[in-house]
Formats: sequence, structure tokens, C-alpha cells
Amino acid sequence: MTMSSRDQVKLPASRAARDEVAPGRRSDQRPYGARGPGRALPMLWRVFAANAAVFAVAFGLLALAPLEIHAPIRVDEVVLLLAGLLVMLAVDLALLRQALTPLARLARVMGRVDLLRPGQRAAGFERSSSEVQALAQAFNEMLERLEAERRDSSARVLAAQEEERLRIARELHDEIGQTLTAVALRAEHSSARAEPRNAELSALAEMIQQSLQEVRRISRELRPEALDELGLRGALTALCSRIAEQSRIHVDRDLQGPLPALEPEVELAIYRIAQEAMTNAVRHSQAKNATLSLFCENRQLTLTVRDDGRGLPDDAVGGTGVTGMRERAMLIGGTLDLESSPGGGVSVRLRLPLDEGQACPRR
Repeated sequence: MTMSSRDQVKLPASRAARDEVAPGRRSDQRPYGARGPGRALPMLWRVFAANAAVFAVAFGLLALAPLEIHAPIRVDEVVLLLAGLLVMLAVDLALLRQALTPLARLARVMGRVDLLRPGQRAAGFERSSSEVQALAQAFNEMLERLEAERRDSSARVLAAQEEERLRIARELHDEIGQTLTAVALRAEHSSARAEPRNAELSALAEMIQQSLQEVRRISRELRPEALDELGLRGALTALCSRIAEQSRIHVDRDLQGPLPALEPEVELAIYRIAQEAMTNAVRHSQAKNATLSLFCENRQLTLTVRDDGRGLPDDAVGGTGVTGMRERAMLIGGTLDLESSPGGGVSVRLRLPLDEGQACPRR
């Protein structure tokens, strides 16, 4: 099984970072309208020009100003020279800061980029030196390679994980399930034939039946049969019903309108994200109420899972469950936003832009 992916992911960027981090373009294009390293002024000449301007101004003032320096020098002349030196240093510092600021901005961009949120690129360096433009372009090309390699490796890992889950689910259903069924029938048969009726055998048969139900539940969670038989809407409905029955929390469903035709891998990723979000609501958030909504609008499919629990602990926010949701969202070309606050519950939202040719069905 091969997980599908898209080439680009749209990411929300803050206003402060919008000029520095922007969605990337193809690797064969010059980034973000830059003039190219060959046409930009190198940093060496920018620094040299700044210092030369300061020295030229100082030379002009010394040459043209009606100043006299006595020997020995007087106190007022020392004060005047010190003031001129301070002005020169201030002007030089301002010019150097203007020349070197793009390097600091590029360093901040490098530290802010998250590979789990692909599509971020260094932008806004069109008027920088040729060295800064070259660094930004090399950094963006490196990001493209890393994102492609991460998509491929994550797709292989998740595909292997789903295949292993399918194998384990089949073995649980076919091997262990049949064995437990046979043992339960023999225990019930032996208990019915015993005179008087053996209470311990009856209790044993009941315990085996409970274990059989648990094995079947685990098998269904490993491989959602409802997803293959009933589609995404039916599988999400079954998921909500099962979570409500097992955890005793109230789950509201809001599955609006028909859904567009999706690839099986995309439906599986959406289901797994909803499953993990509902599991977090039960295990970590300790919620009493949860809501799952899925709707299609403006060429975008949106899945939202909210709860009224205590929020996720810090180790859960950075844990494998949340990371797995982000990776699945990345593989299908979507964005995943998670909001958690102490006492304010957890909100997980998956936004999936539709491909060209797909559209939200009319209600």
C-alpha cells in the first residue's frame, strides 16, 4: 500500500513572520523574485562602502571645517574630537547593522522552520547581499530535499505500519478469536452437562466471552472494517459510537452533507487522525463531552475534534500520537492545528485542500 502525498502544503503564518517565512516555489525558479546572487552587491563591498562613507565624511569635516588643534591640545578641543568620534562610530554602527541584519533574520528563519509543517521558506531577502541570497536559496533547496525525503520515509513507515496492523488484526480474528470461541463453547457445554451445574465453568465461559469481545474490539481498532465497508462517514460514525460506549463520554457527531470522492489512503489518514484525537480525549484530557465534525466547503475538507477536558499534558503534546497525526496530515497534503489549554479542552483541526477536479458535492 502506498501513501499519497502532495507537493505543497499551505501553512498559516503569523504577521511578524510573513515577510521572512513564505510558501516555497519550485526548485528550478529563483526564490521569491530575487535578482540573483550575480547581480546583488556582495557583503564585503557593502561593509567597505559603509566604512568608506564614514571616513569620507570625517575627512570632509576635517578638511573644510575651520578647526585648529593646538599643541598641547586644549580641553575643549579634546571634547570636540571625542564628540566627532562618537558621531562617526554611531553612523558606522547604523550602516553596518543595515548590512548585517539580513544574516540575523535568516538565522531566525532557520531556527523557526519545522519539518512537520512543510512549505515554509526563507523569503524577503531580495535586497540583501549576494552571500545572503545564496544562503537563502541553498537553505530553501535543502528544505525541499528534506521535505521530499521525509514524505517518502514517512509514507513507507506508515504503509508498513498499516500492513502490520492488518496482519495482526487478521491473526487476532482468525486464530485467537476462533480458539477463544472454541474454548468458550466447550466450557459452556461442560457446565451444562455437569450435575449439578458447575458455577465455576459458567463463570469461566463468561470470562472467555468477555475476552473474545475484547479481542474483536482490538481487531477492529487495528483495521477499521467499517472504513472498507461503509466509507469514511460510516467509519467515523462507528468510531464515535464505540468511543462513547467504551469510555462513557458523550460524543456528538456533525457529519454535514456528502463528501467528495477521496483516495483510500486519504480516507484512512483522516480516520486515523480522528481516532487518535478521540483517544487523546479519553486517555489524557479526561473529557466528559466531545464533538466530531466533518464538512466540505470552499474546496476544502475540514475535520474537527473538540473536547471539554483538562487539556493535554506537555509530554502528550510532543508525543508520538500528536507527531503521528501531523505526519499523516503532511502526507495527504493537509494542515493540522492543535490547541490545548489547561481546563479549556483540546481542539484538533485538520484542513485538507481538494485537488483540481475535486469539488464539494452539493447538499
